[in-house]
Amino acid sequence: MNIQEKIEKAIKMEQSEIKKEFMSYLREQEIADSTIFTRLTDSFYLWRNAGKEVFWKVIKSDNFDRDAKLALRGVLSEKSKGDVGSLLNGYCSHLRKLRDFIYSDVFLSKDVDKEDVIKKFLLDIDCLDELARWTDRFNLFDVLKITRTEIRHSNMLGWFLSPDENHGLNDKILKGFIQYIVEHFSNGKDVLPILMMDFHSFIIQREWKNIDLIAKSDKEKFVLCIENKIGTSEHDNQLDRYRKIIESEYPEYRRMFLYLSPDGDESSEPDCWYSMSYQNVLDIIEKTVDSVELPANAKFLINNYIEIIRRDIVEDPELAEICKKIYYKHQKALDLIFEYKPDKSSEIADIVKEWIVNKGDKITYDEKSSAKKTIRFRTPIMDRIIPFSEEPNASWGTRNHYFYEIKKRTGNAFYIQFVIDVNNSSDEQKKVYESINNIYPATNKDDRWKIHYSQRLFNIKEDSDEEIDEQKIIEGLDKGFKAVEAFQEKLLSKITGMFVDI
Repeated sequence: MNIQEKIEKAIKMEQSEIKKEFMSYLREQEIADSTIFTRLTDSFYLWRNAGKEVFWKVIKSDNFDRDAKLALRGVLSEKSKGDVGSLLNGYCSHLRKLRDFIYSDVFLSKDVDKEDVIKKFLLDIDCLDELARWTDRFNLFDVLKITRTEIRHSNMLGWFLSPDENHGLNDKILKGFIQYIVEHFSNGKDVLPILMMDFHSFIIQREWKNIDLIAKSDKEKFVLCIENKIGTSEHDNQLDRYRKIIESEYPEYRRMFLYLSPDGDESSEPDCWYSMSYQNVLDIIEKTVDSVELPANAKFLINNYIEIIRRDIVEDPELAEICKKIYYKHQKALDLIFEYKPDKSSEIADIVKEWIVNKGDKITYDEKSSAKKTIRFRTPIMDRIIPFSEEPNASWGTRNHYFYEIKKRTGNAFYIQFVIDVNNSSDEQKKVYESINNIYPATNKDDRWKIHYSQRLFNIKEDSDEEIDEQKIIEGLDKGFKAVEAFQEKLLSKITGMFVDI
């Protein structure tokens, strides 16, 4: 589709359709909701207040900046009570961003013939044969779904490091780790006593005082502390805290601190915490495996582990090149497949949607305004309390200026919150907002949307390998909705004579 065809198609679209696609694009950029709402509202200000024809005349103009300022200045002078000069640049900037999006390859890109791109991909399915070396073999870690789970890798490393475990590697892995540190970070002094230690006197501890791994020998008065990072980074001054704990607990011991990450990233305390990559770990394991005769079951497990490290943690150049080649050839089809790939967010969203359906007429689900990580709905009682607009001028492209949202807000906690979009509100709506705010004061300071109520529902670690507890989610939703009903009943009892028929 060339640019002229794209613009002609866009002109025939409803404002809500363009707004939905623009919103989806903004969310993919991981922009904050408050910024998204501002951008959506200001971008369509000209359309709402001057009409569709004026909007598209400006968007198509060869002298966009001049015509946008002229049109917006006229509308703002008539509609706005604020200083037009100070408002103009902001509205022009947001309209320009919308124009850039409309003229970009991203706009209407998902409007491709989905069946056609999938069909072409399937007809060329043999292109995936090159991946067989990495995908066709059975791997225990794939079955257990723990290939990139940090805590499981720490468990495996703890097993490897334990000299007396049944892996058949003896103390060679622990020695390899110590030798790596000595070789790369030692100044050459006092090295021999460290290398001559009795490594069988070491014990391995997991999650002691939240530290990933500790290898400790009371006999040798030595402690090795390992912080393992896969898919995460340092936070809350972890390394400083852990180092001080070890120094306090083992003041008479020789101490080493190792910061392990996929690429050997430098730690925040490079003078204390030595960096090590998973490639270094592989080198130690593979060198050791080649030098010993392993039990069959241990060999199977170790080879499986080496395989998933090479595939999922340490970049395999050959695999990366093959994947890039396939992706460039079938980008649209693979993007579509990835878009609908099931993950924990999708599973949680499906559970919430089913819960909403089972609530019958107590809840009105708004699919168009929802996303994978934010489910939005209305209720009949709140529809009575807050008047609808005549036009879909809310930030969500809806006539209603409120939603209940179910979303993850902080850490692992999912909340239900009541949000009012105060932008483009009528005098009648503003009067209701003021009454609601007197009863439930807004908990945020944003000028465009206000949160008057929130309730925690449940906690879920989306990045863990734990199975989702559907019953726990439903129980949290039920409890949360009871609190919502109490919230609404209080509003009903306090706000009188202001109900509207929708």
